[in-house]
Amino acid sequence: MIKVLIADDHNVFVEGIESLISGSADIEVADRCYTVEAVEARLSLSPVDVVLLDVSFPHVEDGLRLCELITQQYEACKVVALTMHDDASLIKRMVKKGASGYLLKNTTKVELLQAIRSVHQNERYFNASITHILLNESPRGRKTATGADQKPNLTPRESEVLSLMAQGLTTQQMATRMFVSAKAVEFHRSSLLVKFRVPNTALLIKTAMELQLID
Repeated sequence: MIKVLIADDHNVFVEGIESLISGSADIEVADRCYTVEAVEARLSLSPVDVVLLDVSFPHVEDGLRLCELITQQYEACKVVALTMHDDASLIKRMVKKGASGYLLKNTTKVELLQAIRSVHQNERYFNASITHILLNESPRGRKTATGADQKPNLTPRESEVLSLMAQGLTTQQMATRMFVSAKAVEFHRSSLLVKFRVPNTALLIKTAMELQLID
């Protein structure tokens, strides 16, 4: 039996993934963890075979760090990234940190089970959509012929979050201003870090100012 740990801070999504796995003859959900600390504590108690890891847990850098920790400290444990982020650079960063597979959260039950079984057999798993992203990587953020950086394509919500971050508002203040949850703000923040290819807020703001996206 392949033992799986689901690491995601969204309860509804975790329950949905568990329902997809339930009924499988060779795969079972050993545990569900909603924080980085909970994952670390759970793995220190008893091993699992595969961790389904949300990359934004709760931030992209947290997911990357946790992926590296798991694959370095628990060599028999495989990590499959399960995320909304379809950025080629992030996929490569996760693989570099040790992830054996990468799936988007709109994956099917068949793909999910296949990914778990494949990485458990020491194989890597990337479905057709992820392979297509890697093979057709956008030059977004690279230097153009004129020497200027191309501006990332932001959604209206991401632009709003970026502007409020530049004003120095906290996550809760932004959530109140935008009439959304704090988790929604954090999701947009993580997405901005991925699109700008930067590790922290300070560099994000600096880069956005250089690209004249904010004053």
